[in-house]
Amino acid sequence: MSRVGLPVSALMAFMLLVAACGGSTPPAEEQAPATAAESVTEHMAEHFARVRDIEHAVIRGDLDAAQAPAQWIVDHQELTNLPEGSGRYLAEIRNAAMGVTSTDNIGNAAVATASMVVACGNCHAASGAAPKMPDVTPLPAAEGSPSHMRQHQQAVDLMYEGLIAPSEDLWKQGAGMLKASPLGEGDLPQELSADVKASEGRIHEMADRAMAAADSGAKVAIYGEIIAGCASCHGLHGKVWGPGIPKSQ
Repeated sequence: MSRVGLPVSALMAFMLLVAACGGSTPPAEEQAPATAAESVTEHMAEHFARVRDIEHAVIRGDLDAAQAPAQWIVDHQELTNLPEGSGRYLAEIRNAAMGVTSTDNIGNAAVATASMVVACGNCHAASGAAPKMPDVTPLPAAEGSPSHMRQHQQAVDLMYEGLIAPSEDLWKQGAGMLKASPLGEGDLPQELSADVKASEGRIHEMADRAMAAADSGAKVAIYGEIIAGCASCHGLHGKVWGPGIPKSQ
């Protein structure tokens, strides 16, 4: 966890006072390490990046990889110059991050992650912030399971952006993508089990519930269920699949 030094103005005043009194600069090993002033924008960007890392790791079904950035959020220092009212949402984000760090169940981690993303979005709405959203490049129409899975990822990315912006249009655009027909028997490799096929179908069935979700609580529930479903499906075939860079193959 990083340390907070004196505010820049106070530190400069202290140094001038020492010089005026004939004091000397202490040896380097006795000096407190210098810390650059952290802006609200930088602070929020750090949180944004780690929330995204957590979400990607949960979707892959990689709980260990989700817990490392979640622990950073739990431990990270607060800023005193956050917009008014933001402290409440920062506390909600940390509480949700603790839910990720304290569980050994990927489903519980998925719901906690959804709560975290929604808290970020509520904070943005309350403060009038407009975070820069990751680019979601439209995918060309194509057949086969790899393309279909990329469309799943694009749909979930749009729903994520709808929660964290927040934007009802983006949420519904992503939910609408999940309404596409599930893969047929001939679209999936033979070696994939019936459980994988059933899991893929359930993701599509959640689309109507996502479209009908009218408040934050309903969106937390359905988004948590969707990304937990992604994790469950990814864990059925013994490989690490999903967004982000997996820690193992």
